[in-house]
Amino acid sequence: MLFNSFQFAIFLFFVFFLYWFVFNKNLKLQNYFLLLASYVFYGFWDYRFLFLLVFITLTNYFLGKKIDQCSQNSFKKREREIWFLVGLIINIGVLVFFKYFNFFIDGFIELVALFNYKLQKSSLNIILPLGISFYTFLSISYLVDIYNRRLEFKTKPFEVLLSLSFFPIILAGPIQRPVTLLPQIKNKRVFNYEFVVDGLRQILWGLFTKVVIADNLAGYVDKVFSNHQTFSGSTILVGVIFYTVQIYADFSGYSNMAIGVAKLFGFRLINNFAYPYFARDIREFWKRWHISLVSWFRDYVFLPISYSVSRKLKHEKMFFIDSNLIIYIIGIVVTWTLTGLWHGANFTFIFWGFIHGFLLILYQWFRKPRKKILKNLKISNSNFFIRFCETILTLIAVSLAWIFFRSDNLAKAFSYISIIFSKSIFSKVDDFSITILILVAIFFMIEWLQRSKDHALNFDNSTFHSSIRWGIYYITIFCIFIFGKGQQDFVYFQF
Repeated sequence: MLFNSFQFAIFLFFVFFLYWFVFNKNLKLQNYFLLLASYVFYGFWDYRFLFLLVFITLTNYFLGKKIDQCSQNSFKKREREIWFLVGLIINIGVLVFFKYFNFFIDGFIELVALFNYKLQKSSLNIILPLGISFYTFLSISYLVDIYNRRLEFKTKPFEVLLSLSFFPIILAGPIQRPVTLLPQIKNKRVFNYEFVVDGLRQILWGLFTKVVIADNLAGYVDKVFSNHQTFSGSTILVGVIFYTVQIYADFSGYSNMAIGVAKLFGFRLINNFAYPYFARDIREFWKRWHISLVSWFRDYVFLPISYSVSRKLKHEKMFFIDSNLIIYIIGIVVTWTLTGLWHGANFTFIFWGFIHGFLLILYQWFRKPRKKILKNLKISNSNFFIRFCETILTLIAVSLAWIFFRSDNLAKAFSYISIIFSKSIFSKVDDFSITILILVAIFFMIEWLQRSKDHALNFDNSTFHSSIRWGIYYITIFCIFIFGKGQQDFVYFQF
């Protein structure tokens, strides 16, 4: 069931009512009930994949137990490493099989074809289980944190299962690691009216960004990207701009709803978006976009690789390049190759990862020279004109990279770009809705005004009179009913 569906509204109402008014006096019953609700929610999509989810989570629980037991005995260090390796192989193996099997097989066939060997191309019809990328990463972080002793194993089985299956985050995040979710599961939760109300406001804003902004842009974006050869460069450019807004509104909308739903049950999740399109550089952008995924790759891929490389480099410079920059480049290349691949079994995602990796390396390379130039010119780093120009340049770079993310293949992506930068860029743009442009403008205006808050409807009671706040809520609900496009899948469900 979708967060933006009537079925989910009914499901959420009954789960909320039973959770707070029937099981509220017993923490264990609350947790058991949440686990059952999470399985019902996930099984609603396809009950067959519910067995896969239960298998993965149970397996990780027992592997975590074995790793912890070996940690208590200094003579079992080797056995501990083996159990940890088994856990990684199982989790990554399941993810690779369901998500990348055909991709690697087809790639291998194309590779041997270069040497005049022809193999029969026979792809299996493997269905991608919803949320597998997310709950696999939750499972890996659980094992890594136990292995590194950042997480104590003293946990009951159903608590671990709940931390790896919690229904607000199971399909598309945020990737709330068990190390931060388990303490909330173990501790008694008390009904907090203000916290619940704030959760409802965050759900409302997420629903607005999804059904009013993202879904209304989706039709125009799909039309442009599926028939790009019939459109002018100006129309494709507008399509790219619309997709830039669509993917943000769609995914941040989901994240806001997920975080808001968790608040209804007394859980505080990581803020997954922090108004990323207001970032002034690419590094800041990735501190604001899909925060839970970026921090996961930073902690479990980038930092370990950087540390490992730093131990091997014995000189301050190599090939006249600072060793710290070399360490950074190696870490970034590996991290962003995997980040691109995580999003999908397509070279477009890998190329998209390369683009952002290259931009981050470029930023790191020119960070000190940039500061020196500004200092010599006696220009403040907080200068409005500098901030504005850098923000626009960052947004342009991110938008161009989204072309590869949205494209079916690399050939089409380069075709879109070639048309955009042709003479037809000056042609008339095909018809599009002025109404949606106004709504998008209002959307970003509200986000700009509320950029210091964790979500756009988080109003300070001392700043806004209750009549103004309720007026905004009613207008938001009105827009959802008037401009809503019905139940449409979320973009990140495909990942």
